[in-house]
Amino acid sequence: MSGQSSKDDILVFIMRHGEAEPLLTDDKSRCLTATGSNEIGASSHWLVDNYCPDSQLATALVSPYTRTRQSFQQVTNTLHASQFEICNDITPDGNVRLAHDYMDLIARESLKNSDGQPVLLVSHMPFVSFFLDEICEAPKMALFATGSVAVVRYWVNRGKGVLLQHFQGF
Repeated sequence: MSGQSSKDDILVFIMRHGEAEPLLTDDKSRCLTATGSNEIGASSHWLVDNYCPDSQLATALVSPYTRTRQSFQQVTNTLHASQFEICNDITPDGNVRLAHDYMDLIARESLKNSDGQPVLLVSHMPFVSFFLDEICEAPKMALFATGSVAVVRYWVNRGKGVLLQHFQGF
């Protein structure tokens, strides 16, 4: 399945950061471990093999925490985003409704400017689980392993999507 979309839908990839080092000082500064880098690499390759053969993303929204930024850096070894944005609204305790509204804007821009290429969001538990439920018509209450990714077919005009697959293959 290609990352290309029809006239009113796009793919949204919701990714949890890879495994991080234990909490020593503050949560925001935790770095990825080697295992975490490998998890993200596996998910990125899986996305290319199954949903994004041209390796192109319209936009990547990334939490400001160190481990999510490092996870996105690992993603860029495989996938390339036309736009990248650090998004303070997608932290572990971020507001999913606010993030959903913003993602709607990003999705509309993707349809208009980049032929409907996928949007990637790199964040944390529990935000990724709550966000998946927020944007899907049928809530799943999914738990995300580190480095895992959910693929959602998202209809911009309806503001809702459907979970296509959830890759947790480590």
